[in-house]
Amino acid sequence: MLKKYKKLFISLLVLLLGVILFFAGANQYHMQWWPFGQGYFASVDVDEIMPEPRQVKLTSIFGSEELEVRELPFSDQYPTGPFEILGKKQFLFITKCGDIYFTRINESGELEIASHAGRLDKPGLEQREEPKGEDYDGLVYCRELAGVKDSLLVDDVLYVAYTTWDHEANGARLAVSAFDLDRENATLTYRKDIFLSYPAIKEPFLGHQVGGKLVLGADDHTMFLSVGDFSKPDGVQDPATALGKMIRINLNNATAEVYASGLRSPSGGLYFDRDSNELWETEHGPKGGDEINLIKHGKNYGWPVVSYGTLYEREGMGNYYGNKYNSHENFEKPVFVFNPSIGVGAIAKYPKTGKNEYWEEGFFVAGMASNNLLYMRKEGERLVYAEPVLSDYRIRALRIDKNGFFFMKTDNDQFLWMEK
Repeated sequence: MLKKYKKLFISLLVLLLGVILFFAGANQYHMQWWPFGQGYFASVDVDEIMPEPRQVKLTSIFGSEELEVRELPFSDQYPTGPFEILGKKQFLFITKCGDIYFTRINESGELEIASHAGRLDKPGLEQREEPKGEDYDGLVYCRELAGVKDSLLVDDVLYVAYTTWDHEANGARLAVSAFDLDRENATLTYRKDIFLSYPAIKEPFLGHQVGGKLVLGADDHTMFLSVGDFSKPDGVQDPATALGKMIRINLNNATAEVYASGLRSPSGGLYFDRDSNELWETEHGPKGGDEINLIKHGKNYGWPVVSYGTLYEREGMGNYYGNKYNSHENFEKPVFVFNPSIGVGAIAKYPKTGKNEYWEEGFFVAGMASNNLLYMRKEGERLVYAEPVLSDYRIRALRIDKNGFFFMKTDNDQFLWMEK
């Protein structure tokens, strides 16, 4: 009889301990003791239990680097906007729809907003007699994939590439405008328009394949702008349009000329190597056929006549280039092709720093669809191989400064940087 009560006592004790542990867990993960309180059965945020890492490692067979990772102190929309390095631990971010954030890394190592300086704007926009709607009437046309595409800081002038709605032509254009940067007062003030793509693209327009990447050329008075085909491939080989063209702009007098043609979606990145006087471009192919191109003056890169990819059904081109897919004959060929596509993104050269001689003169290239960063060995005008060095990040914007420090912004509202 005593043994029977002993077993019952032990069972009750185990049950009591289980109940205590259950309530303790409820308090730990749901901040409430009673399990039937409000929101208890809602899904638990995994980040509460396993927070995002605050450091990650960029790892290559030739070396590694530690990177800090923080959440942005504001939200952006896909595809997210660019950033600029203003100084030591100071950054300027522009969102897809044109919101301006001056930020800094504080003493706790967190990225914080120093000033929200409103939205990109210019005089006269509020005076339209027949407003069309919020997405159309601001400086930035921000629907679907349209919006701010890139920025380029030259001294205290910020050049911004963005889609805008032309009310007179009733269509979308890719624009570049200059803004005066006041670092002390954290403001951007419209100065002038630099370039407008042509023709205006009528609706339906979802913002696909706009391009809009900016880079300085051989000097600080020459700028290159990539213009995509706006999902209108028939206009690319037409010299009367800006579609599918690389544009060279003289910043002294805002004159522009077609530098190269035959581009589809040069929306990934541009890099001008002043050591070799080379212009490098990353370009989204159709289904497959992402490219890295060495852009040369007067050359035609073939779209939509040839491609190493094939068609998405939404291209709507039927057999426009028929059996010529998976070919690049009779046109300038890419230096490197990704099949399947990686959603090729930003490109930057690793400088001569003395820190890692194996990386020097090579490129780091983002794969947005593959969510990784690649190191690509450069030999002359060839890219020899692609080595994944960072995974699980969809990198939208990438900077490598003269000291070899990395700065990256993702489409998931994250900022990665290397501590100095």
